[in-house]
Amino acid sequence: MFFKTIFTASLAILASVLSVGARKPKYHHVVVGGEAGLVYTPNQVKAHVGDFVTFQFHFKNHTVTQSSFDKPCEPLDYGFDSGFMPVAMDATDFPTFTIEVKDEKPIWVHCEQATHCPSGMVFAVNAPKKGNTFEKFLEMAKESGKYNDGGSYSDGGSYKRSVAGSEEDVEEKRDILSRITGKRDAVDA
Repeated sequence: MFFKTIFTASLAILASVLSVGARKPKYHHVVVGGEAGLVYTPNQVKAHVGDFVTFQFHFKNHTVTQSSFDKPCEPLDYGFDSGFMPVAMDATDFPTFTIEVKDEKPIWVHCEQATHCPSGMVFAVNAPKKGNTFEKFLEMAKESGKYNDGGSYSDGGSYKRSVAGSEEDVEEKRDILSRITGKRDAVDA
């Protein structure tokens, strides 16, 4: 009887210790764009292995694209990419993109839209407090955007606004952009 009581008590203690050690995943929520502008809100999170980061896209057209610390505005080979998520100004349903944190290493993210990354639209998971910090990542992203008067930036991406096109092309662009920005005259012919 004595050993059965000790054995049962030991199992209860072991179960208690294991349940304390077992951690439920945390869900971190990040707003992409919207009223805050060309930012991810918050712009960084501290996450544990098994946690999830869900990006909720608000108005305009943004991406969640993995990059590297050294090249903040360039997609990482074999990294994740949400693709473009256009959202109208009057939207009430917002698309999401979720990643799972697989290890404790930093995850660097940027928006692929035209000049958004060089404007500072970057994000990090588990950015170190020393060395390759989020602040340095943000600074390098802003420094990557060397603009010229043709509307392109020099870090490999480019954006050109159409200067010629049929009236139908311009009308189609106005319709698309008005749904994204809420402004009817957002496109010039």
